[in-house]
Amino acid sequence: MWRGTCYKAFNTEKSFSDAAATCGVDGGTLAMPRDAETNAFLISLCKSVRVHKPFWFGLHDQREEGSFEWVDGSALGTYTFWAPGQPDNQGNQDCVIYGGAPRPPYDKWQDTECYWEFRFICQAAPGCP
Repeated sequence: MWRGTCYKAFNTEKSFSDAAATCGVDGGTLAMPRDAETNAFLISLCKSVRVHKPFWFGLHDQREEGSFEWVDGSALGTYTFWAPGQPDNQGNQDCVIYGGAPRPPYDKWQDTECYWEFRFICQAAPGCP
């Protein structure tokens, strides 16, 4: 629980859309770290599950290239935590992860292809199911 929102990090790997669907089963969404404090909390949650492995969270630019939005449809806003040189949109990189090996920095945001399978973080508000 963080600031009235329940978060859960999954140690199973799914594509971005399958991860989002799994979050939806519990009435939640992929996590949306809209500020530095929440982002730091989610990074610590990831590390408690699996160190130096990528995790999906709820940011993408699938609707319009270069226009990142949260899975609830709201705009990215002013807070970001991109790794140096990111987002770089190499290939068809429309979804965002907390980076992982072999690509440090491990806790910064990186865009990647949505079909890759990674661990993921869900959020549900208010409270926990």
